[in-house]
Amino acid sequence: MDRKRGNQDISDRKSEVKILFAGAGGQGILLMGKVLAQSLLLEGSQLSWFPSYGAEVRGGTCKCMVTSSTDEIASPYIIHPDYLIVMNEPSYVKYTPLLDSKGVVFYNQSLLKENVLNAALNNVSIPATEIASEIGNVRCANMTILGCFIKHTGIVKIETVEQALPDLIEHKELLKLDIAALDKGYSYV
Repeated sequence: MDRKRGNQDISDRKSEVKILFAGAGGQGILLMGKVLAQSLLLEGSQLSWFPSYGAEVRGGTCKCMVTSSTDEIASPYIIHPDYLIVMNEPSYVKYTPLLDSKGVVFYNQSLLKENVLNAALNNVSIPATEIASEIGNVRCANMTILGCFIKHTGIVKIETVEQALPDLIEHKELLKLDIAALDKGYSYV
């Protein structure tokens, strides 16, 4: 696992960074992408946020695409992401073949069997569900993995994400848990 390759490498090569978030409906996939998109917007990036989910929503397939750029973005649809953040095994299997050749996949090791991993990829694991459970709510696993992603890539400042969260999460108790989960994920790396 090469933890040194991150956004700085990819940013040096391109003005655009493409991130695909995937998991099951109810895991906070769309919120995770929206939080990152709002944070990037606060820091002055051009961006697109493109959600997509199955008709079942909770429990069905869910993904969103975030593109950050210094220039105008031609299309919000991502074919080959630079980064992939997956919360479950079916998403890992489905989306890792699309990953850019120098891309990085962040995955919730709590919900993925090790024998599923593609050793040829740059895999970054985090026990997001376990960490969120320790904090007090497994629904915060999305913020845990987002914190890990932010620390690893440096794509946005953690303070900016914490500033964006209150606009997107109205419930005060859940907001406190999400900030704690974000910080735990950030310090996990």
